[in-house]
Amino acid sequence: MPNRAGRVRDSGQVMVLFVLLMVVLILFIGLGIDLGFSYITRANLSKAVDAAALLGASSLSGGTNNAQAVALSAFDLNYGVSSRDAADPHVDVQIFNDVNGNQVVHVTATVSINTFFIRVLPQWTTLEVGSDAEATRANVVMTLVLDCSGSMDQSRGAPPVGNGTGSGGGQYLPGAVTAFINNFDDKHDQAAVVSFSTIQSNAFYGGTQSQPKPTQPFKSQVIDAVNAFGWQGYTFSQGGLTNGLVMENNATIPANESVVKVVVFCTDGRANVIQDTFNCPPSTTMNYGGKDSCNGDGVHFFDSITGAPLPNCDVTVDGGVPPCCEGASGYPSSISSGSIQPFICTNVTAESQFRAVQVANEMRGDGIIVYSIGVGSGLTPDLGFLNFLQQVANDPALKGTPTHFDGEAVVANDPSQLSVVFQQIASKILFRLTK
Repeated sequence: MPNRAGRVRDSGQVMVLFVLLMVVLILFIGLGIDLGFSYITRANLSKAVDAAALLGASSLSGGTNNAQAVALSAFDLNYGVSSRDAADPHVDVQIFNDVNGNQVVHVTATVSINTFFIRVLPQWTTLEVGSDAEATRANVVMTLVLDCSGSMDQSRGAPPVGNGTGSGGGQYLPGAVTAFINNFDDKHDQAAVVSFSTIQSNAFYGGTQSQPKPTQPFKSQVIDAVNAFGWQGYTFSQGGLTNGLVMENNATIPANESVVKVVVFCTDGRANVIQDTFNCPPSTTMNYGGKDSCNGDGVHFFDSITGAPLPNCDVTVDGGVPPCCEGASGYPSSISSGSIQPFICTNVTAESQFRAVQVANEMRGDGIIVYSIGVGSGLTPDLGFLNFLQQVANDPALKGTPTHFDGEAVVANDPSQLSVVFQQIASKILFRLTK
């Protein structure tokens, strides 16, 4: 006969084991839920410290105190408030230089969160969660290549102030450059500015005339140079970009220092001047072109040193020969692999744009990033002008396949918005410096 008492004892033991297992299972489920909350909190912390480090690093030009304040503000904006927190997060921002001489912003944040299930164990009433992030702000070696041609003069801007024959962007360029250059650091970065119009010899340097290269300090020198600009002549973009290339390659970079090389190119028109040496005879270097709009009326010729028009030299009808240089039957075309092409206005203008883009491509080959800024002459975008600027910058928007040294092209169709687009480019550069 079965032992009923034994079965009762077995049943009681099973019940005890079941209760114990349920307690353990609930604790594990509770632990999983509380750990899940901690992972959510850590993800929020991670997003906040990332933003704090990046924005802090991009604000270093204002000093370490400013960068720390920006980092803390960025953390607060990105972390928000959580009902799980037992107390406010503790955030620490450290700023130092790494072995390459670059500034580093390191952000650490910790917070204690309340538990819900495992708080039955006294030592687990709260859990501490932490995260950290580090952003390195590379130093920049930068040259501004700025158009000071006649169309930038205020008198040629839109009516009623100007006569509508240009952009009038010169009225706004000094203020835009002042705000732009103040985003960078006189002590860590290097910068310079070169200008161009009919010729390329108009150069101003961030240091002194005896140092034709980006230097430090540079802010006041760059600002003073741009404030002193006069507006005259045509648009020798290739010459300005060539000066920028030379400046960047002449830069002195301390050993073991990693830098980002940048050229910022600003113009209010497509390139329309190029330079070649002709057998007149004798051998004579001349700048020529000078027309955006062509009506079959030939090509202007200029002194390559002063930019002054050469007397009795213009080709007044497409296909002609400059009277001052009868040995010049045409020009060597880079578009056509060096073959001699007749002096036709539309072809010379296309050649000048092509050569400017080739210099920009050479910059990228030397590890220099090019950003281009256009100054429009009205509210209607000039898509051909934008296309030229995109080619100069190798803007991914033009070709769709990003490369490491791509820049970006922007246009202020209203010249009064020039400061806005300069600041857009500044933010792109600063983001690139920060990794």
